[in-house]
Amino acid sequence: MQFADVPGRHEPGTGEINFTNVFNAIDATSYAGSVSLEYIPLAGTLTGLSWLNQSK
Repeated sequence: MQFADVPGRHEPGTGEINFTNVFNAIDATSYAGSVSLEYIPLAGTLTGLSWLNQSK
């Protein structure tokens, strides 16, 4: 499972998708596969990964 926010395929928190709800829904299932990122960072890679710190 790959994800990116919309519009623009950018990192989580930059668009319309509520990723907290998405990840909670995935956790509530028996899904045992991989969840990965495939997005175009708005302001470079390191800045684009800052969403990870906000999700803890």
